[in-house]
Amino acid sequence: GSESYENTEGYKPSSEYRTLDENYNMLSIGDLVAERLEEAGITVLHDRQLHDYPSYNGSYVNARASIQKYLEEYPSILLVLDLHRDAAEDASGKQIAYTAESKYGKTAKLMMVMGMDTAARPHKNWQENLSLALKLQVLLEKACPGVTRPISLWASRLNQDLCSGAVLVEVGAAGNTRQEALNAAELLSDAIISLAHGCN
Repeated sequence: GSESYENTEGYKPSSEYRTLDENYNMLSIGDLVAERLEEAGITVLHDRQLHDYPSYNGSYVNARASIQKYLEEYPSILLVLDLHRDAAEDASGKQIAYTAESKYGKTAKLMMVMGMDTAARPHKNWQENLSLALKLQVLLEKACPGVTRPISLWASRLNQDLCSGAVLVEVGAAGNTRQEALNAAELLSDAIISLAHGCN
């Protein structure tokens, strides 16, 4: 089984950098992934709570409590998928849109953000999680060369210490459209399904 989390980060043409409109924030992205995985016979627990609302500063703490609760209740969970949207400005202050062309059309690029072990906060699962992220990246690049950005390694646990199958994925950026993000979610779903079915 798998489990996913989202937040209020939004896409164009929503005028809001963060939005409660489920058509333009991460909930619609998570909904698509959950639907695709379930159609492929993968059991999904989709937590649709907005962990960054009303305050983004508490998002990781809020998500951590949810993850711990679900892992205790459903110890068979193999994948914890944390979905985000990146943000980056160009020199003029305009939000950047990272895109590639895939079989689904113009597609937002995907970036995995992975935590590492530090002396202050041990993270015994980080190498297993990184291995999973690398496998997903290979599958994504096979399906659509150039659709992934380099994996970003953080000196932080990002709640990934709770499970040896945890991945944080940035689905595009604030300059991307919702449709570009949905197309990226299709590709991400394909990769997860392939991995779950033992394909490489």
